[in-house]
Amino acid sequence: MPDPHLLEDDLQARTDALDISRSFIVQAPAGSGKTELLIQRYLKLLSAVDNPEEVLAITFTRKAAAEMQFRVLAALQGADRGDEPEEEHQKLTKTLAAAALQHDRELGWQLLSNPRRMRIQTLDSLNALIARLRPISSPEGASGARIVTDAELSSLYRAAALATLDWLAESGPMNSATREVLVHVDNNTQVYVSYLEQMLRTRDQWLPFIGSGLLTAQEADELRRRFEQNLETSVTEHLLRTASAFPAAVGTVLSELQDYAAANLRGSGSAADPICALHGLKGSPTAHPNRILEWHGLAELLLTKAGQVRKRVNKLQGFPAGDTGQKAAMHALLEELAEQQQFAELLDGVRALPPVQYSDEQWNVLLALFRLLPLAVTELKRLFAERGVADHTEIALTAGVALGTADKPGDVALLLDYQVRHLLVDEMQDTSSAQYRMLEALTGGWEQGDGRTLYCVGDPMQSIYRFRNAEVGQFLLAKKYGIGNVTLTSLLLRRNFRSGEFLVDWFNTVFPEILAPRDEPSSGAVSYSEAVSVPHLSGVGRCYVHPVFGSNVEQEAELGCKVISETLTQYPEDEIAVLVRGRTQLPNLLAELRKAGIGYRAIEIDRLTDLPEVIEVLALTRAAVHQGDRLAWLAILRAPWIGLDWTDLHALVLNDTESTVWELLQNDKRLASLSEGGRQAVEKSYSVLATLVAPRRLQGLRELVEVAWMTLGGPAILDDEYAVSNVYRYFHVLEKHERCGSLNDVAELESMLDLERVSSDVSARLQVMTMHRAKGLEFEHVLLYGLGRLPGSGNRSVLSWFDVPGEHGAARKVISPVGPRNELSTDPVHRFIELSEARKDRHEQARLLYVACTRARKSLHLIGHTTVTPDGSAFKPPTKRSLLHLLWPALEPQYASAFVNQVAVDAPDDDVWMKPLLRRFETTWTLPPVASLLGTPSVSDTTAEEEEVEFYWVGTEARIAGTIVHRWLYLFAENRATPNPELLTDYRPVTRRWLKEMGIGEVMIESIAERVEGALRSTLADAKGKWIASGDGHAEMALTGVYEGKIESIVLDRVRIDSDGVHWVIDYKTSSHEGGNLAGFLRAETDRYKPQLRKYAAIYTAYAGTDVRCALYFPLLQSFVEVDV
Repeated sequence: MPDPHLLEDDLQARTDALDISRSFIVQAPAGSGKTELLIQRYLKLLSAVDNPEEVLAITFTRKAAAEMQFRVLAALQGADRGDEPEEEHQKLTKTLAAAALQHDRELGWQLLSNPRRMRIQTLDSLNALIARLRPISSPEGASGARIVTDAELSSLYRAAALATLDWLAESGPMNSATREVLVHVDNNTQVYVSYLEQMLRTRDQWLPFIGSGLLTAQEADELRRRFEQNLETSVTEHLLRTASAFPAAVGTVLSELQDYAAANLRGSGSAADPICALHGLKGSPTAHPNRILEWHGLAELLLTKAGQVRKRVNKLQGFPAGDTGQKAAMHALLEELAEQQQFAELLDGVRALPPVQYSDEQWNVLLALFRLLPLAVTELKRLFAERGVADHTEIALTAGVALGTADKPGDVALLLDYQVRHLLVDEMQDTSSAQYRMLEALTGGWEQGDGRTLYCVGDPMQSIYRFRNAEVGQFLLAKKYGIGNVTLTSLLLRRNFRSGEFLVDWFNTVFPEILAPRDEPSSGAVSYSEAVSVPHLSGVGRCYVHPVFGSNVEQEAELGCKVISETLTQYPEDEIAVLVRGRTQLPNLLAELRKAGIGYRAIEIDRLTDLPEVIEVLALTRAAVHQGDRLAWLAILRAPWIGLDWTDLHALVLNDTESTVWELLQNDKRLASLSEGGRQAVEKSYSVLATLVAPRRLQGLRELVEVAWMTLGGPAILDDEYAVSNVYRYFHVLEKHERCGSLNDVAELESMLDLERVSSDVSARLQVMTMHRAKGLEFEHVLLYGLGRLPGSGNRSVLSWFDVPGEHGAARKVISPVGPRNELSTDPVHRFIELSEARKDRHEQARLLYVACTRARKSLHLIGHTTVTPDGSAFKPPTKRSLLHLLWPALEPQYASAFVNQVAVDAPDDDVWMKPLLRRFETTWTLPPVASLLGTPSVSDTTAEEEEVEFYWVGTEARIAGTIVHRWLYLFAENRATPNPELLTDYRPVTRRWLKEMGIGEVMIESIAERVEGALRSTLADAKGKWIASGDGHAEMALTGVYEGKIESIVLDRVRIDSDGVHWVIDYKTSSHEGGNLAGFLRAETDRYKPQLRKYAAIYTAYAGTDVRCALYFPLLQSFVEVDV
């Protein structure tokens, strides 16, 4: 029966959370209705503000933001319709929505028809907004850039890292820094570039403490003192924790015994033994770094090499055979300490504590990195500017500069401080140190009692994104200290509305032993908070354990398939999820499911390069790029569109390693050696293969490969539309990566493709995904599979560090350079960081297990293997890094019971070889007549609008000037710059900066700037131009809609709403016209752009629900031309 006190606490917490005069941080465990409570507070805030924009809700994913927007709007619409919900929590939501709607009507907000006024957005979109709001004189330039995919970013990071090697040809400190780092990685440029590439991905973490890299000798010395102080503080804190965990009751006895042992070792000539440092010591050592040798001695005396409390001692520890009394006393003390697991773990950790000063060699490498890494960032910014792109990190850094700090807020922070009165933050446990600083900056000007509130909600037990820099310690410290100047009252929700009673009871029994015994911000340790079930789920829920003995993956897959099949049959209406720690644990299970005919939906499991249809089209690409790529050519011949068997392939290349496959295909004797069917297949496809090696000038690589694939009949061999979609996703990546109709590096393309994850969109009740992907979801039945398997290892960076969160988000960094792999184990600082990170990872793995288990509503199935002894007489405990190891105290009895009736299988008894099935067309198959499909988007693709600014004869200067004119007109329309002709001269430095960011040289800058200024002056001198540049409407408005059966994305230069309420869609054209017949020129331009404006009008009308009129505006010609669409 649920604890009534916990229920009472839960009800009070939910009531308090709706007090909009106070600020809170709410811990909301799995299934506690966090989102509903967040929505209720948001609705209540709407009924108390003058403008809806005064309430800002931040989430971390687009999905979460979309869900919150949908649910808020649904609540308002339901209240407007007068819906009467049945559930109590829904009734409360309806009441709050009705009050918000009444307030809306009183103030004329019209939220139901204008929901964009509700500021519910992701952190990334908020960063983008802040970056756009920054002063136009700001040096940061990422605000208008296009965000690119991970695959594209990889090539940019790599290019920036490679560019730093150019400094080897120069002289000066950058040359020295580059050489120092190269020497540190054994002059291995591949490792050097890989390390820097990884560092650029995480530059938001280290740029704040590295800065520009331009350090004077005095600044470098000060930086060294600061980092060494961080080292000393971290070592001291660990010693303090160890000392506090030391059992006081054994202190006196230990003093005598350690002194006895030390004296014996000194007397026997073993003075170098660490235990000798304990001679004369009373009790445990003091918690100071200069007593570290004594702590090492204590660890050597009490612990084994594996970190376990010793069971017995002998002469090697200073207890010779003769004195049984002292040895017996020591054994009794060890037996008492065996129960103190936390003390043993902390004492073992003392062995890894480093010196609190860097060696000169270490510091020189660090200093070189501090100079080199900002240089790599500069190169990356240059590449971003050249291509007009950015990553989310760049946008966030730009936003951070615009916001400033809590102590020194920027202009944007002051503007937002004026606008935002209530801030709500979802998933607070996943904030990084940089994001925490952003929250501090946003609330920097707030004061107690000024009516502004901060509401943070999350669950530290579900913090599982350390790989995205999430720092759970920030949440724990915010509960204690608040954020910036804002004091937060801590609330804890208890009710679990998702899982059945018996599952909640199982969680409450198992997870207090799996999660940490207490919260510890510095190590990321989080304790368990007990949950209570709700009445309508009484008697529901069960956990099933399915032991596997032996390491046979096929046996485990068969068991998993059996459990899934039985569950699907028993519950024909329910959804089931298979969750795994990593994708590598799935292939055998998925193969077993396919063999059993069980359909499933795999969520972001496969890489593009894992899919047969992509492997085949990649072979076409490689063959087109390099005629000598024998493996690619043989793959083409083996693919279904030709389908040669192994005998034919062998005959084709037999005893000839010098000729290319294409040359062999032109050899009549070689062709004659093929089978009749093989020869016919080759002859049928010969003309297509010839296009791969034919000279080409204007044709792009994507077009060449796509034509070849379609002509060979590629689409005809695919099973479904999703496979076709995967091929076109490949073409999309290829098109972005190709250069001048070829590839600079095929391996780089394959690396980019590896980053592209795909889902199978089959409609099925069974879903398969990683545990990370399952966060925020719920299913009737959950199977945790492969619990005994180990995860893969992550990538190393050239710099290793960890953050120790402090009060008010002030993180302390411990840092070390990473050198050659064979030296890592001997670097004490790196080893300390590595062990500290491993401890944080262990805590996070426990939280990941909690997230996975709590997805279940009705049943939870656990499948994991453990190995057996060679003779099969006993089973062994699971591997320590496995999730099964965490569950072992709870599951071991069930494994022991099951072992009696189990047969361990470590390998199949009979490995049966099966001849691969050769897929190919029938010899009579021909390509059906079809309309041209080139460029057809995939099912999931959208067509992005690309501005056709001018014809080919327009020069580079004109096109660049047009881009800058567009930007200024956007600023005028958004009231971020004053449309005053007298100020245009003052704006020229900003124009010059923008041009520099675009990579324009000094020679061209002045002429382009004059052209821009002339266009703007002409616009502002024209009554119509001035009307366009100011007044109501939108500028640079991005929309996506369906037009003529396709999904189209467009950007409208200007939507101007006139005094009669007419919406004008206006497209700027910076064309100039010299000579006569201006009217003819304008008619030609109108005809040229009419189809484009027709599309704009259709999509905008669907969005705004109103008819529009369209026009072209030519700033240089002061001409406004209405276009009838």
